[in-house]
Amino acid sequence: MTPFRFVPHTADVAVELVAQDEAGLRRAGLDALRELLVGASPVAPRQHRPVALRGADPTERLIHFLQDVLYLYDTERFVPARVTADGIEGEPFDPARHEARPEVKAVTWHGGQVRQEADGKLHATVIFDV
Repeated sequence: MTPFRFVPHTADVAVELVAQDEAGLRRAGLDALRELLVGASPVAPRQHRPVALRGADPTERLIHFLQDVLYLYDTERFVPARVTADGIEGEPFDPARHEARPEVKAVTWHGGQVRQEADGKLHATVIFDV
């Protein structure tokens, strides 16, 4: 599991991510999003979906990545298990194995930020509209 923690937010769900690099932020963000989508339900890396990285800076790349993962869940009911070099692996939602959680409507731009702290690690804040 990669490090993330949910933090208080007035209307939506905010999460703070910490990692050594952008790839680690994507892993932590995917873990947080998966928990919002299916709780602690086990998810197997059975199928691959490509997700192209896009954006001019780390914040844009992270938000776009998480938006694309959420799009795959919304359109294909594809539950993400882990990040790969060129996308994600996961499996289709199975109501017998996966807990249906309240809907995640969007990964928002509001409050989204990636910054490098004095500890040398990347710290990010992402807000999910639920």
